Amino acid sequence: MTTNADDVLRALRRTRQIRDFRPDPIPDNVLEDVLDVARWTGSAMNRQPWTFVVVRDPKRRARLAELAPQAGHVAKAAAVIAIVMTGEDADQDSYDEGRVAERILIAASALGLGAGIGWARKSNWPAIAEFLGIPAPKFVRTFVSLGYPSDAAARPKSAPGSARKPLDELVRHERFA
Repeated sequence: MTTNADDVLRALRRTRQIRDFRPDPIPDNVLEDVLDVARWTGSAMNRQPWTFVVVRDPKRRARLAELAPQAGHVAKAAAVIAIVMTGEDADQDSYDEGRVAERILIAASALGLGAGIGWARKSNWPAIAEFLGIPAPKFVRTFVSLGYPSDAAARPKSAPGSARKPLDELVRHERFA
């Protein structure tokens, strides 16, 4: 493997959820880099079924945390990206939404930010859509909080190499004669 591949694989293995942030703002160019990675994420049949609403205002982020308590960390972030989906195809939407959320997380990590993915329950989607000015059938289920990790969040939560099951517990190779 080349050094570049090693660097990419290491970054992928080290990307993790961060849900506690310092109050430092994110420079516009850094946020634009994250959003550009999101824009280039693949989707089923290249539908690109998303748009993004970036919320930086602390009062509006606090309100989003109230509307989506499972994503309460949005209140602590410097910015949050609400992933707006079309609502046209539930199966493809959920697949593509997961892809773009993970890409945002990886891009943030590569840029020295922390990021955390959070969801809103379906019963909360109409209130969130109204708050963000999103017309039906579009909806927001997923939020990605962004910011610089707090000292506590930056510390490893487990010993190196111990946070995941061993590969031999997860993979079975089929052998055909």
